[in-house]
Amino acid sequence: MTKIKQLAKALGEFLAGIHTASMYKATAQIEYEIKEMENSFTLMLFGNFVGLPSPPMPLAFDLLPFMAEDLDRMLLRASQTGNGLSELASIMGEP
Repeated sequence: MTKIKQLAKALGEFLAGIHTASMYKATAQIEYEIKEMENSFTLMLFGNFVGLPSPPMPLAFDLLPFMAEDLDRMLLRASQTGNGLSELASIMGEP
């Protein structure tokens, strides 16, 4: 009877581990998507740095204090010429 209890406990721990891993993977993917959406929003506001049409300047200046961290992140990301596809693949994991 104790073997059955040990097997049931081991199976429960295994399933809990699978659940935790899948939750982590989903959370990492959502965090990546949020970061990309923030980058897209920053690029829309401050697209004049790369030659894109930008919104009216008063709107951009009003949002600048709130977007300072995102602007720093965008400039850092522009200076690091990494491969975005490899970053996405590392988050999604192997098939």
